[in-house]
Amino acid sequence: MAFFVASLVFPAEQREYNKGTLDRWDLLSTGTDCSTREGLLSGISTHCAKTGVRVYHVLTSEGFDYTLQPETWDPFKAVQLGQEISYRIDEKGNFWTPDPKHGVCPWPCTGEKRREFKSSGDPKHEAKYFVNLVEKRKVDPYPALTNKDVLDMSRLGLSEALIFQKINTSKTAFDLSIPALKALKDSGVSDTLISAMMQRQNQ
Repeated sequence: MAFFVASLVFPAEQREYNKGTLDRWDLLSTGTDCSTREGLLSGISTHCAKTGVRVYHVLTSEGFDYTLQPETWDPFKAVQLGQEISYRIDEKGNFWTPDPKHGVCPWPCTGEKRREFKSSGDPKHEAKYFVNLVEKRKVDPYPALTNKDVLDMSRLGLSEALIFQKINTSKTAFDLSIPALKALKDSGVSDTLISAMMQRQNQ
């Protein structure tokens, strides 16, 4: 009697990634590490420094600001601020980013397979980050125009017509208090532009 073993072939998981930008990072303090040193001239001195993990802010193409804490390995340490990254978020809310260089070479990892892995890593490997730290907040891609924006445009030498057009086509959050108006006037902003700011704020 002959037995036949059928091998089941499952399609590889297709992962779709979104695009985001690594905006900034903060240090989440986990304690203080102190060390004591003895110098020839200064004698014994104690130096303390905060210890912790990096917490990253990633701005996404959907306009969200994700605050992330790495699970273990942290590939974002090698990423420049402002650099575009790929990411996906699973059904549990975890944040994943491709990290082929730190995967595991599949067994048996020998010969050509080992050389290929050292060169390109594991294309399926990802690094995991937790999003349950702080927040996922909507970022306004078109922030409201302020007094500082009008002053900056004026100092750049833009014509009054262009600044007037910008005021009339933007959301505004002008400070029209007496001290603020005086500051604008003292900085060289014309009465015409100040009047346009006041009219726009009242609409």
